[in-house]
Amino acid sequence: MIEQMQGAPAGVIAFRAVGRVEASDYETVPRPAIEAAVAVGGKIRIVFEFGSKFDGRSVGAAWEDMKLWGPHLTKWARCGVVTDHRLIADAIKVFKVVMPGDVKVFPAGGLDDAMRWASE
Repeated sequence: MIEQMQGAPAGVIAFRAVGRVEASDYETVPRPAIEAAVAVGGKIRIVFEFGSKFDGRSVGAAWEDMKLWGPHLTKWARCGVVTDHRLIADAIKVFKVVMPGDVKVFPAGGLDDAMRWASE
């Protein structure tokens, strides 16, 4: 599942992956939050944490993750990913060349740094 985190800096939307992430999770948490940010004329600044409670994601969830970029390509400013999960970090490093905005991977424990970076 995906949870929206509270306490993110102004203009930053923060999420945490807990357990197994499924495609349907994107429709109920990140997509509405992103649409709300765009609706008020803001740029999309996201922090996404895949921590110790993350237990993988379905192929459909990976596809939904990529589909988040499409509708608002010019609105993406920054996406910070906090993780020590090698597959997630490696995938971000490979795909960041085609992802909109700036993308940066932070190690586990780097949530505060990711929040600060995303808000800049």
